[in-house]
Amino acid sequence: MGLDWNLFLVAVSVNVSHDGRAIIIDGQRRIVISSSIHYPRSTPQMWLDLIQKAKEGGLNTIETYVFWNAHKPVRRQYDFSGNNDLIRFLKTIHEAGLYSILRIGPYVFAEWNYGDFPVWLHNLPGIEMRTANNVFMNEMQNFTTLIINKITEEKLLASQVGPIITAQIENEYGNVMDPYRDAGKVYIDWCASMAESYNIGVPWIMYQQGNAPQPMYSI
Repeated sequence: MGLDWNLFLVAVSVNVSHDGRAIIIDGQRRIVISSSIHYPRSTPQMWLDLIQKAKEGGLNTIETYVFWNAHKPVRRQYDFSGNNDLIRFLKTIHEAGLYSILRIGPYVFAEWNYGDFPVWLHNLPGIEMRTANNVFMNEMQNFTTLIINKITEEKLLASQVGPIITAQIENEYGNVMDPYRDAGKVYIDWCASMAESYNIGVPWIMYQQGNAPQPMYSI
């Protein structure tokens, strides 16, 4: 039985950075050819086949959002079972020999109910979402910390010899930031600072975020 060299490369490529123009893996610029597979929209029995088909089509990376309202339908209660088994999904990507981009959000722009915000979040007293609001930021940080703890415990980051080469915080905020004025700038700076504080060993990215706070990598 021959070696799967793609899997071997994922297993040893642990040094991930960027130079403002490209992702660098073990000192070499790499072209990331990715596609989205949203794990809650399929079943665990389908994941390997979907991922293998992506690989056969020439892709080297699978990206996915992390779905807040799927994992936390009730405040302080979590669901990572069945279709919501994020860890199993990421391990399946790794077993297939592909990289992964983990888009933690919290906002999801993917024809997903309420932009991925749990309904209970809307009903918290004093909350304003996606701005410098302590109620919202506390809940967002609690969820982000939960996800980071789960993936680090399972050693799923490239810095731990896992598949995740980048993680994303917030999503397309640059498209709605202006109406928030100064509070929007405070919020996006806080998102960057919070993300960096986890020290996950791979770059953080922001999507459609002009003048993203350093050291965020804007795409």
